[in-house]
Amino acid sequence: MRSFKYLGLLALSCSAMAASDDWRGCYVGVHGGSAEVDSSYRGVFFVGDVINDNLGTVSGDGEFFGAQVGCRMLVSDNWVLGLRLSGSDGDTNARHPYINGTSPTNYVSYDADNLVTLSGQFGFLLSEASLLYVNLGYGQIDMLVEDTDPNYQEPIYFQHKDTLDDVMVGVGFEYRFNANWSVFAEYNQIDFGTERNVLLTDLSTWDIDDYQADIGHEMDFFKLGVNFQF
Repeated sequence: MRSFKYLGLLALSCSAMAASDDWRGCYVGVHGGSAEVDSSYRGVFFVGDVINDNLGTVSGDGEFFGAQVGCRMLVSDNWVLGLRLSGSDGDTNARHPYINGTSPTNYVSYDADNLVTLSGQFGFLLSEASLLYVNLGYGQIDMLVEDTDPNYQEPIYFQHKDTLDDVMVGVGFEYRFNANWSVFAEYNQIDFGTERNVLLTDLSTWDIDDYQADIGHEMDFFKLGVNFQF
């Protein structure tokens, strides 16, 4: 019973330390999390013929780790405005069979990497130590898409590399232990939409230069992190 009293006193002490400060200032921190990317692939044009066929969809997931830096200002007793730049390293990988492809080993694969976000934060103080906020900003990833079949008559290897960017929206919660340290959890989404008439590069010996596809991506990711305010 005595240990519960000590824990209660510790919690009150942390809250009091956080309450003695405000949310103004700049910070740095680290984070980790998981991401899921939904991808779709529709053939448009191949060797002089219009295809217009749905060739597969898939969801891929993976873990990432990174760092962030930002600044915040208290605009009233309860409202907080901020700006944050975040960079994360980690892969999400997935593949699906090419529907009615050249053989059972014909796959379309996706590899997303290097997530960068720049977001404004608009938050409401639930207490002097806890902040509920929304994110609105910009997100960017590097995406590699490949159509391969190593077991066809001559191996097939088409590739497209691109940097995708679009609007990011999300919601999060942050709790401050004291004037310097806080932890946060948040969920964000970026709909990169569909790239139309993407030209894939032939890296095999087929020498095909007119293979085009419509390729779509949507990304959801969850973060846990810690910030140090200075």
